[in-house]
Amino acid sequence: MKKIFCVGLVALDVPLRPVSGAVFSRDSVRIEPPVWTTGGDATNVAVTLKKLGVEVSLCALVGNDDYGDFVVERLTALGIDLRSFCRHPLLPTSVSHILIEPEGERHFLVSGVINSELSYRYVKEELIDEADIVYVGSAMYMRGMDEGGSAALFKRAHQAGKLTAADFGGGEAHGSVYWLHRLEPMLPSYREAKTLTGKTELSGIRSVLSVFGAKLLVVKLGGEGCYLTDFKDEWRIPTFSEFKPLDTTSAGDSFVGGFLRGLLEGWSPEAAAVFANAVASHNVTRIGATGGVPDFETAYTYVVEHANGAARFPLKS
Repeated sequence: MKKIFCVGLVALDVPLRPVSGAVFSRDSVRIEPPVWTTGGDATNVAVTLKKLGVEVSLCALVGNDDYGDFVVERLTALGIDLRSFCRHPLLPTSVSHILIEPEGERHFLVSGVINSELSYRYVKEELIDEADIVYVGSAMYMRGMDEGGSAALFKRAHQAGKLTAADFGGGEAHGSVYWLHRLEPMLPSYREAKTLTGKTELSGIRSVLSVFGAKLLVVKLGGEGCYLTDFKDEWRIPTFSEFKPLDTTSAGDSFVGGFLRGLLEGWSPEAAAVFANAVASHNVTRIGATGGVPDFETAYTYVVEHANGAARFPLKS
């Protein structure tokens, strides 16, 4: 069975809903009962892929605390390979309290000092060899990976003939020149692509990133879908409007997981992006970073029945 190796952030998420700006003018506001869930870009992608039927290994750092215990227990129960998953003896697990507005938009309160500690020394290289795709989540948000770790990981992966992918998070603290020298670009959101390149138009973003040798660039556009280019042709792929967002946390991460799943099937990038939009659209209808991720059959059936040009959608393997 094909496998993906994910490297990057993990967190314990505490979604809080519904929360509006009025909370700051009131003494007390009633919300729904909060629950603990797993979070962090790389972890969300790993969980999405696992729900879509892919074997996944994950390299990330949690603390030696109750939050870390919960994360390890939850990921183990899902069947994610944690051979490269480590417990830091001193630093606490990253925690995100997520304030979710009634319409589904979210805002994060993050405690994540441990994020900067992840580096290439935690990577077990046999997991690179076992994988078909090596993925880095939260690039530009992890000092230990951004300053040489991700480059070493990708170099080792390319030597082994693996496909590599990266998603971006954060990055506002540095200018575009800083980031353009640190990682081969792939799969940024529009906000992060602007930060990375200093450009606002998609054509300008494409032009700047074309010199880095990436085979594909996908720019996530939130509720508008995504922009996709192989640096020869380009596509604007709309999302599915039938879904009412309840929680948009990790919509982008579930998109990435769906896109990588489509590439594993051998589909064209365009078909993979349509499938990814369907996965993300399902996901935002439930609370939690991956609470609404469908199984592969559900997402595949949906795109075949609802996507434009459905008869041309590739057959599953």
